[in-house]
Amino acid sequence: MNNVTDVIKRILGDKKKILLLLLALMAALLIFIPQDKGKSIEETTLSEYKQTFEKELAELCSSIDGVGRCRVSVSFAEGESFKYNGGKIVSSSPPRVQGITVICDGGDDDRVRAELCDCMTALFDIGSNRVCVLRLK
Repeated sequence: MNNVTDVIKRILGDKKKILLLLLALMAALLIFIPQDKGKSIEETTLSEYKQTFEKELAELCSSIDGVGRCRVSVSFAEGESFKYNGGKIVSSSPPRVQGITVICDGGDDDRVRAELCDCMTALFDIGSNRVCVLRLK
């Protein structure tokens, strides 16, 4: 028992050994932390943003009379953009919507299609040729 305490005292008494021990522990932790292979932080963030955006847009669309159940898919022209000044971010812009597909129960009704198209073109400043409304099966 005395030998063990002597060894611990010698290890803890040497700062270089403590530093090496901490570095070894950190390296071991990094090896076992799960990593999302093939996706950058930006891609994961954009993917999460897109999923939330589509869900909220589907809720908005389904609140229009005659739409019913609804699914929405959005395509972006580009990701989030940033403006820098002196190496610091001074402003950011969300991704720009390129096109929208709305699939809903009322997608075969001309009035519903027109209202959804008007809503999407007004919200995102895109042409009606960039909005597709289809019937949900």
